[in-house]
Amino acid sequence: MNRAFELDGNTINGLPMDMERIDVTATVDVPEVWTVTNTHNRVHNFHVHDNPFQVLDVNGGPPPPELAGWKDTVSVPPSGAVRLAVVFRDHADPQNPYMCHCHLMRHEDDGMMGRFVVVGQDHGSG
Repeated sequence: MNRAFELDGNTINGLPMDMERIDVTATVDVPEVWTVTNTHNRVHNFHVHDNPFQVLDVNGGPPPPELAGWKDTVSVPPSGAVRLAVVFRDHADPQNPYMCHCHLMRHEDDGMMGRFVVVGQDHGSG
């Protein structure tokens, strides 16, 4: 499963945080590749709650040594992109979703956050 996340201004994929919306439905134990693109001219530190990931590449090239291993936050350079490999091992339902967001407090306070759930394989993904 491939997913795209665009960080621009104070939104993810053009949408500000909404506590009533689930932005992503992932499936437990199904590998995903998340492409996180920063279309803005400032750095965004992309953070995924409770689900570590590995950085596959930065701007299409190999990640630097400090990005080896499991991470929960990655700096996305201005006008750049990172690709992340993630497998969700635990479930999260709409009443207790996981979140992904820019880990700069001003940006997350301004709405650069999204909510996602992880469902069992019998529920599919979206």
